[in-house]
This record gives sequence, C-alpha cells and structure tokens, in this order.
Amino acid sequence: MISPLLLLLTGTSLAVRPTEGGMFSFDDADVVASWEEPGGVVRVHYSVEGPNVVRAGDADQDGVPDFAQDVAITAAEVIDFYSDTVGLRRPLSEDQVGLSALGGSYAFDFYLVDFAGNADGMFSPDGCADGHCAGHMVMENDFAGYGYPSISMAIEVLTSHELFHAVQNAYAADQVNWFAEGTAVWGENQWDPGSLDFMWFADSYLESADRSLDKPPTGPVPAFAYGTCLWWDFLTTRHDTELMNELQEATDDSTGDPLLDMASVIEGRADTLEEAWTTFVSWNLATGDRAGALPGYSYATRLDGIHAEAEGTSIDDDNRFYPLAATYYRLDHQGGPLWFGLEEEAAGLHFALHPVKDGAADGPVEPAAEAWYGEAQGKRALLDGADLPAGGYWLAVTYPQRADASTKVRLCLGDEAAASACTAGDEPEDTGTDEPEEPGKGCSSTGLTPLAGAWGLIALMRRRRSS
Repeated sequence: MISPLLLLLTGTSLAVRPTEGGMFSFDDADVVASWEEPGGVVRVHYSVEGPNVVRAGDADQDGVPDFAQDVAITAAEVIDFYSDTVGLRRPLSEDQVGLSALGGSYAFDFYLVDFAGNADGMFSPDGCADGHCAGHMVMENDFAGYGYPSISMAIEVLTSHELFHAVQNAYAADQVNWFAEGTAVWGENQWDPGSLDFMWFADSYLESADRSLDKPPTGPVPAFAYGTCLWWDFLTTRHDTELMNELQEATDDSTGDPLLDMASVIEGRADTLEEAWTTFVSWNLATGDRAGALPGYSYATRLDGIHAEAEGTSIDDDNRFYPLAATYYRLDHQGGPLWFGLEEEAAGLHFALHPVKDGAADGPVEPAAEAWYGEAQGKRALLDGADLPAGGYWLAVTYPQRADASTKVRLCLGDEAAASACTAGDEPEDTGTDEPEEPGKGCSSTGLTPLAGAWGLIALMRRRRSS
C-alpha cells in the first residue's frame, strides 16, 4: 500500500509500474502484450508467456486472451457508470497531472500479474496536481485458487472497488481508510446491486456496531472499515446518490475532520447527523430475522443482523457508549408496566424501545414505541406507565453525534424493581478507556462469518486490498 504521505509534486512519477518493478510486477521472463478496448477508456497489459502468464482462453480466436478483454471491457463500463449514472468524477489520466502516457496511451492502465494469494488488486497513484492524482491498477492475473464463485464475479468486484479508489483520487488523495474503503464497497453495490462482497462487509460492520464509525480496529485487515459501506448506502438511500459526489467533493477542500465534512454535507440536505444516525440505528436493528415490520434496507433479510449486548427478563448493564456507535439489548418482558433506570445523567445518549411484532418473543421489530434522551438519572415508567403486553422488546442505545470522548453509564430495564437497581448502589469503578476494545468479531483473520464455504476464504483475501 502506498501512503498518501508519499505523494509528490505535480508532474513527478510516484508509483513504479509493474513493467518496471515494484512489489507486484512482471518478471524479466514475461512476454508482455497490451490491448486497448474499443472505446479507448482502458488499456490492459498482460503476459502471454512467463511466470505471470494471463488466464488461458481465447474463444473468439482474435489473439487476445478472453480474461484480459473481459477485464478491460468491464473496467471501461465501470468508469462510464460511475461518471454517467452515479455522477462522480472520472479517474484522471496522466496528462491531467503533467505526466506522459506511461502505458502507451492516455487510457486507464490495468496490469495483470500474479499476486500469489497475497492480495487480489491494488490502485496505485502515478502523480498528482494540487492534491488530485492519476494512477493505474494492478490486478490478479488468473484468480486461480482464490475461491471466488466465478471469474466474472472476481472481475466485477475488483474493477468496481479499485476503480472507485481511482475516482476518489480525482477528488483528493489523502482520504482516511474508513471513508475510502467504505465508500469503495458502496461503489461495488451501486455497480452490482446486492453484491455479495457488499453484504459480507455490511455484516462485518453489524457485528461490531458498538464501535465508532471512524474507529476501525488496528491491523492489516480492518473489515470494519470496509463495512462502513452500510452507512454510506443508508445515506444515499435516505437522500440520493448525488450525496456521494458531495461527500467526495468535501474531501477536496477538507477541514481535516471527515466527520465534520460529513455532517456539513448532511445538513446541506436539510437533515442532521443526529436524525440520520438514529434512523440508521433502527434500520440496523431491523435486519435478518428482525426485518419486515420497520422501514429499512431492501436487502435487510439478507443480512445476518446485529447482536444483543445482553438479554433476559431484565437488563442491568454498566457500559461505555461510543460516539456514532450503537448497542442493542433484548428484553423478554413478562407483561405490565416497563421501567427504565439510569444511575447517572447521560444527556448525549439516545434510547429507543422497539416491540417485537405481534408480541412475539422473537421476529420483526416494529417502530419505536418510545424514544428519549438520558437527560436525568433515576427511574421512569415508559409509555406513561401503560401495561405492555408480554413478549420481546429491543432497546437501542446510541450516541448520535461527533464527540471526543465516550459516555459510561449503568442502565437498567425491566419491572420497577429492576429499574430501581440503577438508583440504589454506588457506581462501579471505571476501569475502561475512551478507546473501544478490540471487538474480536468479524475483524480478525479467524472466526469469520462468511456467506458460505469458499467465499469466506476469498473474503479474507479481499480484505488485503490496497488503496
């Protein structure tokens, strides 16, 4: 991965192309050829003989491997789609940043080399002008042993994801990881609605929904960063895809705080980050088996859904809640009034009580029966003390704003006696910090929850992409 900190001055070559060396490159023994698709948008470079020989097959017997042609044609279609349909900028060409035609023409260059399972694709910048960069793409030469369901899917995923990085570089070269990778997976889903890659990463986000949006775990494969695609898809569904162009443009004249830029774009749509985020939290609850009774994603049933922090006939939890994150609790109510208690004030926290449809123990969740902020400590009877039917209820807790620190508070939910527990004792010792703990779920190289079979293996590999 090439750090944005290494970006050089206008007209200066930045990355070493695979024909010249570098981390993933052709060998001296390779016989390299190139083919430019008819529209002149993309040129593909490939080996016809040698260690990096391209995937075999030439059904139309035109002398150009089908794999190389499929890559070039699909990539050209993706570039046109992002520009003409989604309304984003086109990737810059070398001449736009003062460079010569590094690949033989000013078409966008793809190089097909053997990554040996270490990665599957990478966008690399060649040079920049005023923070806007042109570059090229290096991509796996045959996907042998990678476990993609099909070669066509591998091409679709890699071209749509990595070309989005090329689009991002036409706006700004120094986008932070969670924004760059999350919006690139969003791009995949725009190109291929219902993309398996998008679904897998969205589930990775939901597995760690209690982590702040802008705080992916440390390590080389932060699936959570890619999984923020779910937030970007929510925002563009809530508004329209032009919002993505506005978000990308905000990085061009950035305040240095992506969350501030994001909030400004949202407010420009007569919306607020707080209102959007609390709705997002409810949509995330209405996923998997809980989907169907609450407005949400069109693909909600295809997601695995969130996990309960705690569950039972009453809830008593002393927890730390992070900005732009959410925690969910599952209550089996025995019937009658439902009470809520806070050991101390937590004014920034938003709470929403969602009944399970038809009073069932489990199943689709309904719109919030009551929503409130933790502006006062003590206990309160929810819904004005009304008798509530027995059945399942979910409590969604979120800190729906930008903030420098988390909020730690003990909360209680259940009958009056259960709620009283939060007002009867001393606050337990705070041994936590303002940095979220590593969730240990969905973001490591083990314990994956893939869609099925070999797809999990390739999902792990795909997380090694470089931007």
